[in-house]
Amino acid sequence: MKRYDLQLALRGLLRHRAQTLLIIVTMAIGIASCMTAYTILSALTAAPIAHGSRHLYLVSMSSQPLPKPGDHDAAPSMPTLLKLRDAQALVDARKAVRQAYLATAFINASSDHGKTHSGSQFAWLTSSQAPALFGISVRYGRVWSHVEAVARMPLVVIDEHLSRKLFGVADGVGHSLRIQGHLFRVVGITADWIVRRQFFDLEELNLRGKLTIGMLLPLQSAMAAGIGPFAPGPCDNSSQKAPVYGPPAADCRWLETWVRLDTPQQVQSYRRYLLNYATAQHAAGRFPRAPKVALHGMDDWVVQNNGVPSSVHINLWLSLAFLALCMVNVMGLLLARFLRGSYEVAVRRTLGATRASVFTQHLIEAGGVSLLGGALAVPLTLLGLWLVRLQKVGYSSAAHLNLSMFITLFVLAVGVGLIVGALPAWRASTLSPALQIKTN
Repeated sequence: MKRYDLQLALRGLLRHRAQTLLIIVTMAIGIASCMTAYTILSALTAAPIAHGSRHLYLVSMSSQPLPKPGDHDAAPSMPTLLKLRDAQALVDARKAVRQAYLATAFINASSDHGKTHSGSQFAWLTSSQAPALFGISVRYGRVWSHVEAVARMPLVVIDEHLSRKLFGVADGVGHSLRIQGHLFRVVGITADWIVRRQFFDLEELNLRGKLTIGMLLPLQSAMAAGIGPFAPGPCDNSSQKAPVYGPPAADCRWLETWVRLDTPQQVQSYRRYLLNYATAQHAAGRFPRAPKVALHGMDDWVVQNNGVPSSVHINLWLSLAFLALCMVNVMGLLLARFLRGSYEVAVRRTLGATRASVFTQHLIEAGGVSLLGGALAVPLTLLGLWLVRLQKVGYSSAAHLNLSMFITLFVLAVGVGLIVGALPAWRASTLSPALQIKTN
């Protein structure tokens, strides 16, 4: 009987082709608009990195100077940028599971013969534990050691994409590249690592969408070659202008320090260590303010400083309302369609078909329409995301459909189709066969 119900449902889809097409297009447009808005929201609320972001914390402490007499204290909050001396002390202490400091730089590199150029690359000036801390996979070679960093050896780790661009091979270990006239030897090649959402330099840079870190440089080696961060940060000596793209002065705060802490006990222990460190520096006269420290979880820090624009939430609610309107129209079209075939249903019922069989037939027909609507919604969603990427908005680069969104799209299509088709199918199955035959 189920096979027969399926055959009847397929015949029903083909009998009224114009109405079937209208239902499919209406459903597809509603689902595509909703999925376009939902995809953008999901990309903007995703964890900054693929794994482990909930265990990563940004260090903050009250290391800034007191305001001068008569000046307003414009920065009473604790800065998240530390001086080189403090960042190195925290990392070298190894009180966390893993720890690393970093600063962002934009670097133009070339192959050692100077014929191939990288273009502007996102680079980190960082310490050796950064790849392990942030889940960056080293595919070839290795990361520089602490001894090599202290010796300021000109070493660099680049991603596979940059290796292919500069050297023509994925494994560029052993090659050299030139940065600002200095040769750096490639010791490691990482897999292409994409940052889903910016979590670093949020107070200096406001970037949207996915970011690729193409180069990792030992901080000490970079400074020895005259390479500095894009944003050097504030300096205690206000009369001193911090250099741009050059190594900052000793009294400038320009390094973020990130740590991995896996348990609440580790978080509490590390917070006590930070407070003890700040207290010791305050007693030594380096931190003029009262000792205060904080640990900012990566996910919360991103939401706090680089939250989702209100327009994205508004667009999602509008698309949900539009989807509801489309589904009401689909329900009305299905109801009119099923009632139009009430005479055939009455004949089936007279010949012995049960209400459950009639309900199943019409529900299968509604499900078939929803599958076709979901299939059409896929290219419409891709079109919508492409149109979003053409717009000059900060989140345009996040408009990409991934596999999970694709699966969600189909589940939504089938689920909505069955829900809106249940009422018309039930209404058709409850019609009185005797009354319908008598009327016709």
